Amino acid sequence: MTTMLPLAAALVTGLLAGWALTLVYANAAISRAQQRMQRKVRYWQAETSRAREAADRLARLLAARDRWPVPAPRRESR
Repeated sequence: MTTMLPLAAALVTGLLAGWALTLVYANAAISRAQQRMQRKVRYWQAETSRAREAADRLARLLAARDRWPVPAPRRESR
């Protein structure tokens, strides 16, 4: 009976340490994924902003020249 106590304590300690390490690893992985997603969101927000600026600039140029594009006639497909 006396030899079982240290084995049980070692088992419990090992399980707790394993649980803690798994928790730390999972939290680190989640944090990295969130950072990556935030970088992607910021990138696409910047791309959208640049595209809007380019569209506004083109609209101002066309308005200054009073020339607006005319859509091309549609071709009939056979």
